Amino acid sequence: MKIFSKVCLVLIFLFLVAMCIVEDYVASTALATVEDDCLRLEEMTANLDNIVTMEVALAVDTLEYNWTGNESKLCYLVNHKSIQEIGMEIAKLKVYQQENDVKEFRASLEAVKFYSHSYLHFMGASLHNVI
Repeated sequence: MKIFSKVCLVLIFLFLVAMCIVEDYVASTALATVEDDCLRLEEMTANLDNIVTMEVALAVDTLEYNWTGNESKLCYLVNHKSIQEIGMEIAKLKVYQQENDVKEFRASLEAVKFYSHSYLHFMGASLHNVI
């Protein structure tokens, strides 16, 4: 009986390690995708005074589409309220792009980059998160 409990303990430990690895991979991939999309948008709009163009609208739609798909995966791992700021800022991006408000568009883009970068630190596996 003693060996059975040790085997169960090892299996539980391996299961927890596997779950941590999967969580880290899903969170890192999702947030890196958002950050890459933001960098692409930032590069695309760096010298533009008029952001009401089809390619900017498509880039914002791509960012929203990628985030929506990744957000549904992340909701299983973290509290939805912890990550909803990115979705709200992406919604603002769409409005600012349609209204051609370049200053607010860039501010929202910076906020999305900030949130994705900071979430990556607190969602990733680290000794600080365990303790």
